[in-house]
Amino acid sequence: MTVDQIRGFAAAWYLALDQHAPLGHTASFLAERGLHMRFPDGDIRDFDSFKRWYERVTHLFFDENHSINDLVVTFHEEEAEVRIVVGWQASWFEPPAAKSKRVSLDATQLWRVRPSTRNAHGLEIVSYEAMVEPFQYAPGFARL
Repeated sequence: MTVDQIRGFAAAWYLALDQHAPLGHTASFLAERGLHMRFPDGDIRDFDSFKRWYERVTHLFFDENHSINDLVVTFHEEEAEVRIVVGWQASWFEPPAAKSKRVSLDATQLWRVRPSTRNAHGLEIVSYEAMVEPFQYAPGFARL
């Protein structure tokens, strides 16, 4: 594993989320064994819980953009800890509102990744803490 490989993997993960890539493609970034993802709206520990989360968020949010603002890697024996500050913008619509809402925030995340053959990037996410610190919202945008 290298920092460049991990940065490319993270960029590909966020691109898959932005594009609402097919479930199978997006799930290939995740460990099949030992997975633990923690989001403000719940935990994911297997394919079925990821599928429920992914289907919900891809039907709720649109016009998404993720950008990596900072990435720091600490290597351990067979894994790496990755601290990422990601900028996220997205819109969503809550019927019967006349207009959609737009959020813009920075989220500090903490991942653990390890080598894998499940995707072309050679890595997989083992753990994913989506909100290590409170979200930093841009002024004038909606809040979740």
